[in-house]
This record gives sequence, structure tokens and C-alpha cells, in this order.
Amino acid sequence: MIRLAIDLGSSVTKIYRADASNGIVLTEPSCVAVSGEEHEIRAIGKDAKKLIGKTTELTNIVYPVYEGEIVDARLAVVMLREFLARAGINPVLKRSETVFSVPCGASGDSLNAYAELARECGLKKVRFVEAPYLAAIGADVALGEETPVFCLDVGGGVTNVAVVSSAGMIAGVSMNIGGNNMDATIIHELAKEKGLNIGFLSAERIKNEIGSLSPGARGTTVAEGSSVQTYRPSAASVQASEIADCIRIYVDKILEYSSLVLNRLPAEVAAEVNQNGIFLSGGVMKIPFIAEYIARKMEMRAHVCEEPQFAVVRGGGAVVRDKKLLDKVAVKCME
Repeated sequence: MIRLAIDLGSSVTKIYRADASNGIVLTEPSCVAVSGEEHEIRAIGKDAKKLIGKTTELTNIVYPVYEGEIVDARLAVVMLREFLARAGINPVLKRSETVFSVPCGASGDSLNAYAELARECGLKKVRFVEAPYLAAIGADVALGEETPVFCLDVGGGVTNVAVVSSAGMIAGVSMNIGGNNMDATIIHELAKEKGLNIGFLSAERIKNEIGSLSPGARGTTVAEGSSVQTYRPSAASVQASEIADCIRIYVDKILEYSSLVLNRLPAEVAAEVNQNGIFLSGGVMKIPFIAEYIARKMEMRAHVCEEPQFAVVRGGGAVVRDKKLLDKVAVKCME
């Protein structure tokens, strides 16, 4: 039997195979390039992302999953089928069991959309588990019924905040905030302060190269694009300190919602959480000094797992192998 965990992210899709071929077998941007009125497929995944900002008027880059919701069912099917094929997986030929990561508190309609996507891709036996729980498992956090854990997972389009135990979710919330918002704000800031128009790929590169929440961040890079005034090709030097606020404002908003989750906890649970600290995952956690910033603002110890961008899908891989655990934590899809 094929056992899979799929993290169908707004920005990146990850697939983990938990049977004979153990481990992550695919990591690809969750986008499709389409052209014409009929939305003819031009490219998928990394090939489509390369075209961002470089296409003609008749070609668009579509993200079928937006802020954790499937917004284009047809293209989501095309994309996931291609990703499964690239990973050498053909679920139609063999029995399969799949765990999908879903946002905390996903609605029935959202779960039904994921279930229909799975059917269209030939995935027969499908279960859903909320992302923060998988993130905790993927980060090798010791979960017990008497040891609740506070998890914060920040992705490209969605952030999940939750307190979980081995029995499941105690309290949690998802919000439409993530790394994509930071990229968009970097674009706006450079247009305003440097008179330079850049694209999303450039903004993402700048964030990844010099983004930091260190008070004394000194990184420098060159941003290339077009002049706001003349529209001619142009470039400008960018300091880490000049984009720090583009990151900080969203981290502060995430921590504001995190505090609301903590404020709803029973006193004994809150005491355990305060003692254990906060566990951080998601690609945004690779930004230097973000963990230290969160720890200081929340007045709690902060722990970042190794390769935080893969915590959710690795947690899915562990859960799909453990039937008792999966039965305990899976959320039901009401059709």
C-alpha cells in the first residue's frame, strides 16, 4: 500500500512517502501557468514559477490554493496529478492511504473540496489532520495528554496557532498571514522609498537573503527592476534594516492572535505551556533572529525545529504510519 502525506500549501506543495520509499519525495511551488481564454496549461510547479513577471498578457500564473482554500478546483487537480507523477506515484494502480494537512479549524466545505481533489487524483482513502498538530509531530515534540504544547506554524499564505496534546487540539486558530504578505510589503516599500518597481520573485529573494529581525542586522543586496518614474531598467542597494519592518509588522500581528489563543486557555494548561515554551515551524522561521524576537515579545522560550519548512509534511508522514494516532486526531469530512 502507498502511504502519503501531502502539504498542499498556498506557496509550496510537499509530498512525503511513508511506505517503502520513506521521506520527502517532492517539493514544488503550488502554481500553474495558463494562457488564453481556455486556460491552456503552459507549465506547472517550479517551471511555472520561473515565468512569474516574465509572461505575455495572455499568460497568467495561477495559485489553485489560496490562503489554505482550494480556489480553482480544475487547476488544483491538474497540478496535484502532475506532482504525483513527478514523484513517481500512481495511486490508481495500487491501494493508497493519504493524510492531507489542512488549516486549523477548516470548514466542512473546505474539507469536501480537498476530498474531491483527492478523488479526482485517484487517492482513495484520505484523512485530514490540522496543520499545527502535524507540525508538532514533525518537530519531534514530546506530546502527552498531560503535556500540552503551544505550536506556531507560519507558511507562505497561512499561519496556524494552536495548543495541542496527544488527544488532539485544545485551542487554535488559522489566519491569512504569512511570508507572501511580507514579500508584497517589500515591493511596496521599495517603490515608495527607492523609486524602484520589483516583482514577487525579487521580493522573495531579498527577504531570504537579508531578511532579519536582529536589531543590528547589516546585510546588503541589490534589487533590480524598473524605475517608478521612467519605467526604464534600474537597480538599488537595499539594507537589511530597510526591510525589517516589512517582516516585523506581520510577525507582530501573528503574535497578537497567538496571545488571544493563550488567553483562552484554562489556568493549568496555560501553566504547562508557559513552562514548555513555544514551538516554531514553517518556512518563515528560517529568517534570522525571528525566534529570538518571538521569544522576547511572548516572554516565553522559543524552539525552532531543524528544517522548519518541512515540519508539517514530516508530521503527516509519521501520522499516516500510526493508525491509532490517525484515528484520534483526524478531522471528519462531512459530505
